[in-house]
Amino acid sequence: MKEKKGSFAYRVALKLFLWGLLVTAGVGCFFYHYTLRETTALYAENFHIRMLINYEYTRRVLSDVYVQVTNNVEFIESTLDKPESHLKVMERIVRNGNRVHSCGMNFIRNYYPEKGERHCPFAWRNPKNHNEILLEEKGDKDFDYLNDRWFKAVIEGDTSMWSNPFYDGYDNQTQLAAYMVPIHDAQGNPVAVLGADVSLNWLTQKLEETDSTYNAHTPLAIKMLGLKSQSFIVNYDGRFITHPKADKRLEDNFFDHVRGGMMGRKTMLERKMKQGLVSGKETRERYLFNGEECYFFYTPLKFTDWMMVTVVPCKQLDVLAGTYMLRLVAIFLLGMLLLVVVTFMYLRYDN
Repeated sequence: MKEKKGSFAYRVALKLFLWGLLVTAGVGCFFYHYTLRETTALYAENFHIRMLINYEYTRRVLSDVYVQVTNNVEFIESTLDKPESHLKVMERIVRNGNRVHSCGMNFIRNYYPEKGERHCPFAWRNPKNHNEILLEEKGDKDFDYLNDRWFKAVIEGDTSMWSNPFYDGYDNQTQLAAYMVPIHDAQGNPVAVLGADVSLNWLTQKLEETDSTYNAHTPLAIKMLGLKSQSFIVNYDGRFITHPKADKRLEDNFFDHVRGGMMGRKTMLERKMKQGLVSGKETRERYLFNGEECYFFYTPLKFTDWMMVTVVPCKQLDVLAGTYMLRLVAIFLLGMLLLVVVTFMYLRYDN
């Protein structure tokens, strides 16, 4: 009798197990085909949020520079009759703004005749010792800024702005961007441009740090495949403001690395980004970036002509979504196996 019970229990458990596998396979296929897109979109939202976190951090960096500059405008305007005090102000801006690489104030032609046609008190961090601030009064023997586009734009437009990126005039290697504000005399006329510079190399390193943190927490399968997201800051023309390779910054164009599958898709992407739009359901659009299928998440940086862009390999999201699907199927299968075991034990030992 026990043999019959054991044999009967075994047959029922086996049939139940086979039916369970069939149902699990069916449920798995259903989940995969009908929820994969939604699951991928869910993970895509994750990357969109990460991009916005990078955006907020970068915005705070730029905002700190803005604050360091604007907090000193009133004092400078009240001491224009004391040019000897300006070097100390430049030093204070650099010292207090740990994200400020250098700071200078460029005056209009012959504002201080005794100092020459051009006058610019300037402070910068010693490249060999960042705690040391170097000072210099730059004048006629130095660069002729009076005819430069950025100088004319601030003075003639009487407006504050972020400059286009440029190379440091001292070493011609350090890549910088400056926040510039006009300085006014007692009659309200703009007479100088006060600017504080941010190192693009430093900004690149900060973005790399956050990207590395995110990529370090990805599943092992993604790491083994060498998949990782990467963030850039580009200007509205697509030129790289930040890039891990220094020779790409200011020289290479983001859009030159992009290819669209269908005619006009790349053009539409450029148009949306240059219009200052924020990325939406970007998992519906796949682009080739350096030959690899990728999704792009992007947003404009306020008060600049820059954009934050995060590039995510499509395979990375596919693996994440697939792993999630497999996890659901595994849980369902485990439940079926548990049901088979309980049924077998019940039929075998039921009196």
